[in-house]
Amino acid sequence: MEFFIDRDPFLKVLARIQSVVERRNTMPILGNALLEVANGQLTVSATDLEVSLRTVTRVESVVEGAMTVGARVLFDVVKELPAKAIRLRGEGERLLLTCDRARFDLATLPAAQFPRIPDADGEFRLAIPREQLIGMLERTQFAMSTDETRYVLNGIFMQLTAATEVDQPGRIRMVATDTHRMAMVEQSLEHAVPENREVILPKKGIHEIRKLLEEDDSPPEMILGETYAQLIKPDLTLVTKVVQGRFPDWRRVVPTGNTVRLTTTREAFHQVVKRISTLSHEKSLGVRLSIEETRMRIVTVSPEQEEAEEEMAVTFDGPNPLTIGFNARYLREILTVMSGETAQFALKDDESPVLVYDPERGDALFVLMPMRV
Repeated sequence: MEFFIDRDPFLKVLARIQSVVERRNTMPILGNALLEVANGQLTVSATDLEVSLRTVTRVESVVEGAMTVGARVLFDVVKELPAKAIRLRGEGERLLLTCDRARFDLATLPAAQFPRIPDADGEFRLAIPREQLIGMLERTQFAMSTDETRYVLNGIFMQLTAATEVDQPGRIRMVATDTHRMAMVEQSLEHAVPENREVILPKKGIHEIRKLLEEDDSPPEMILGETYAQLIKPDLTLVTKVVQGRFPDWRRVVPTGNTVRLTTTREAFHQVVKRISTLSHEKSLGVRLSIEETRMRIVTVSPEQEEAEEEMAVTFDGPNPLTIGFNARYLREILTVMSGETAQFALKDDESPVLVYDPERGDALFVLMPMRV
């Protein structure tokens, strides 16, 4: 194998795969990137057996072939090279890299040891605008669970619904929950959905999809299979395992009978919570909301008994006074992903789940469990 490539496009390709490569593993090959040269193209692949990425770029090919090399080492080397042409040549079990006056002799492993990257089975293809996909992921991703023992919650539940009438688009719903909060977004699609489909995309796959979508404006396409899902862009393919299991019925989490309404200016409330949260770096820092008529007092006390409070105007139609506590970080994350001018809270009492939504935008809702503060 031998080829020439400019430093900048090579660095972009190598940067893409760094978060996919498994840092700690019992299989050394998973720390390597697979380099394949054929037909004037270089394909660089990486996998941790759960998430895999193939990315393609043009090269000046001299000798076609394939070999694997340490992904992190190669990235670190190329990152420090001048912006000039790079020559890579395989010699036995070594990869020789030269650029200008620099020369590196890198260890390799046989390409035959690299795991085969699967494709998603089935023909369920989903064309969804990039901005719509990013927006839906942004408003649900924060609520994914980090508890590895509850694996079906370690991702986003994606539900596709075919239209019941001819020539009508389908709908897409995304749900995420860690049992302390839940986020649900549902929107119409521009194109028809061939059939109903449900899939749980894993946490790492979601992070990689989001990162690749935000790289540029290239339109994405998704393929949803029973075992794997793919994100396809013009010069790359991301393959992720889907989570096997049944996602809980999210409808049962949505509270009913919450007749008390609290309406706030979303950004102003977000800034208040953000300010008083500076009192502590504790992830579990609670804030206490004391609501009475048209005023709400937000109070927090740190583990060192330091206290902060701020008052703001609100609209409230419930029993006066009402006091309820929330995890400050959870509250901030919900207010951050909302985009409207106002945020409305539907409450029942100080112990029951609270429904949070934008009264002017009906495509998303959030559920937040209160806490004792």
